[in-house]
Amino acid sequence: MDIVRKEGFSFDPEILNPSDSRRGLTLLLRPGEELLAAFSDFIEAVYRVAPGQYYYPSSDIHVTLMPVISCYSGFRLQGLKLPSYLELIQQALQGIRPIPLRFAGVFASPSCLMIKGFPENGELEKCRNNLRASFAESTLEQSLDKRYRLISAHCTVIRFQKPVQQTEKVLDLLKKFQNRSFGAQRFDQVELVFNDWYQRRQMVQILGTFYLKGK
Repeated sequence: MDIVRKEGFSFDPEILNPSDSRRGLTLLLRPGEELLAAFSDFIEAVYRVAPGQYYYPSSDIHVTLMPVISCYSGFRLQGLKLPSYLELIQQALQGIRPIPLRFAGVFASPSCLMIKGFPENGELEKCRNNLRASFAESTLEQSLDKRYRLISAHCTVIRFQKPVQQTEKVLDLLKKFQNRSFGAQRFDQVELVFNDWYQRRQMVQILGTFYLKGK
């Protein structure tokens, strides 16, 4: 927030690039209808002061559990040992119980706006650590934690695809929603997807679904 106040928002021109070939593999959690409806209050408020930006449709909003292979240009499914990935992930998730997350408040990076998620116990971190340990012992292609070590839980809901004209009004909304409670959810289902950088539904291919049933 301080950086944004000092330097303003930036924007991501690749959203509008039809030749963007960045693809990857991601494990993610999908918010249900009640959360999505609550998120829409913030999304619509921003839209009123900053139309023309990229607003994630409900179908694309997600929590990244783990980026298995961070998106890069030219990544393809062909040649990927998918059964090995599915088996490794299934084993890593054994014993993991449904993951409770509470969503409250919003925050900004220079080019996007996000809704904060808070784990309500240690299950999310346990899940991520299991995945890290399992992939560390395998020879499968992966890039866990290579960009940064994932410790948060959040939903990106808006990306800036062109310069923001009314920065102060957007910042005022961030302040207005900084303590807003959006609700909570116990996530009992994990998806492995082949995706583009923005998790756009038309680009996403679901490769596997895993159910959390730990005791």
